[in-house]
Amino acid sequence: MIETRWTDSFPLMNGESASSFSLRLANFLTVRPEGFLKSAFGDPRSLAHAVHRHDRLEFLSDASGLDPVALSRAFVLPTDGSSRELAVLDFTLSENHLDQSVRRVSPLALSLDVAASTPPYHRITWCLRDLRFDPATNAPLISACDHCGRALTWETCSDPGTCGRCGRPLWRAAAPHVPMTQFDLFLCDLFHPNAAVRWDRRTKLASPLRNWPEGDLIDLLRALQRVQRLFPSAHSTDDAVGPSVIEADGSISEMLNQNIKAAGSGSSTAVTVAAAATMAVLKESPRPVAEFLTSLLVSRT
Repeated sequence: MIETRWTDSFPLMNGESASSFSLRLANFLTVRPEGFLKSAFGDPRSLAHAVHRHDRLEFLSDASGLDPVALSRAFVLPTDGSSRELAVLDFTLSENHLDQSVRRVSPLALSLDVAASTPPYHRITWCLRDLRFDPATNAPLISACDHCGRALTWETCSDPGTCGRCGRPLWRAAAPHVPMTQFDLFLCDLFHPNAAVRWDRRTKLASPLRNWPEGDLIDLLRALQRVQRLFPSAHSTDDAVGPSVIEADGSISEMLNQNIKAAGSGSSTAVTVAAAATMAVLKESPRPVAEFLTSLLVSRT
């Protein structure tokens, strides 16, 4: 057991993940951080899973001197609602929305940390599978080092701000130019650290959706994109269904039924086949989304 005496707590940075915090704390406390990480999680290579290890909250609180309630925001936590719901900061998601198989970072965000004399750190929102950009800066996220070309993983990570393979400072890394879609912009607003930005985006949603959890909104748009792929003649890209389709009352139902009617081209049999195919795709979605979209489709077919 590692005993520590503090006059001040070791700081948790704004929006920092437990993986990043644990690694920084280990480096601060000892010259052999793997020993601390083994005590904390049982395996020094399990940093990727640290965000889920809220059972180690007391251990990390004792080691850092940080209040457990404040430190809990670094973790993915179960909610009091459905068993599938997880809390990440102020957001409600599910396991399928998270990805720690790689370590994704924003070079721009890390460079702003360095410029502010702040330790470069990993934000827990960067764990979100669908995010390609940092919500605070709209800058691209990277998951590979621009120097050695190797994937960024937690297993090889010795510092949140550097490549674990070659030591490249990632705040100096060049992020590839990635076009930002309306879906990307929607996600950045939805998960922005500023609550006012998040609320402004929500006020643009159709009235039934304004209080939906963030994870359900992502699943809703992904389900509509899968439906659109059933009708490739209407749009040429998978991302053609953007946030605008969920911003007006009735627009989702209109989109679903227009596609079916267009596919049928006047034939009742073809319309029935298209409706059945659409229904099958909708039922593959998580329950809240499947029930909502199915109700719209049934009410109009």
